[in-house]
Amino acid sequence: MLSKVGGRYRVFVGGDTVVASLRGRLKQASRDRILVGDSVTLDVHEDGSITIEGVEPRTSILKRRNPGKSVGVRAVAANIEQIVVVGAARRPEWHPHLIDRFVAVAEANQLTAVIVINKCDLVEDCNESLQPYQLAGYSVLATSVPRRSGLETLRAQLAGRISLFTGPTGVGKSSLLNALQPGLRLRTGEVSERAQVGRHTTVAAEMYPFGNAGFVVDTPGLRDVGLWGLEPQEVEAAFPEIRRTGSECRFHDCRHRGEPGCVVAQAVERGRIAPSRLESFHALLDEAIRAARPWA
Repeated sequence: MLSKVGGRYRVFVGGDTVVASLRGRLKQASRDRILVGDSVTLDVHEDGSITIEGVEPRTSILKRRNPGKSVGVRAVAANIEQIVVVGAARRPEWHPHLIDRFVAVAEANQLTAVIVINKCDLVEDCNESLQPYQLAGYSVLATSVPRRSGLETLRAQLAGRISLFTGPTGVGKSSLLNALQPGLRLRTGEVSERAQVGRHTTVAAEMYPFGNAGFVVDTPGLRDVGLWGLEPQEVEAAFPEIRRTGSECRFHDCRHRGEPGCVVAQAVERGRIAPSRLESFHALLDEAIRAARPWA
C-alpha cells in the first residue's frame, strides 16, 4: 500500500497504481489495520470498484512515539528494510544528538540505519560530522543536490530495497528523492531564516516505487523524536558500538559514567567511540529512566 487519503488507499499493482477501499470487516480492526508498505490482497468487483480483502504478514513495523504530549506509540510503516536518516550540514545546522535519536529509533525497531548528511555544498567538509557514525560501523553518505554529489552512491544504496527516509524538518529529504527520481515531484519547502528550521512539506508517510525493484517512503519532517516505550536496559542496544564495548565492562549494569573498569570510557578516550555518541546515550538513558519512574 502506497498511501491513504481519507478512506481511499493507493495500491501498487503490476507496475500501476489503483485506488481501493477497505472491506467491511477490515474497518472494524485496529487503527494499524493497513499501513504504508503493507502487502495486501485485492478483489475487483463487477462495477469496477476495488476492495482490500486482507493484509499479508509483516516482516517489520516501524513505530515511534505519538507527537506532542500524548502517551503511546503509533505505527508509521510496515515491511521497511532500512531507514535513511537525513540531516543537513547547514540550514538547519547538523544536530548530532537529534540524529542519534533517529538512529536509535531504527535500532530499536531492529532496522538497518544509513546516515546521510545533505546540503554539503554549504560547508567546506562534511566528513567530520559523519565520523562518529563511521566509528560505530554505520553506512554514511555526504550529498549535495545542487552539485549532484553523492547521489549515485545513495541510489545504489536504495536499489532493490524498501527504504524509509526520515530526519529533522528542512534537511532536504524530498529534494533528495526528487533528484534521485525526478518524476516524483515531491513538494519541497524553504528553511525559516529566523528559526533555522524547515517548514513541513510532507504531511503523512507515503511510499513511491523507486527504480526497477525498490520503494522509498517519505515521512513528515520532525523537530524532535522521543523514545517513549524504550526500557532503560534497551537503550544500550540502540547504540551498537557502546553495546559491543560495554560487554567488557567490569560491572554488567555499568552505565558508563566513570565506573571502575568501564571499557566504554576508555574507548572514548582512545578515539574508538565518539564523545557525542556517549553523550546521546546518557541523555536517552536518563529519559528512559524518568519515563519508567514518572513519580521520581
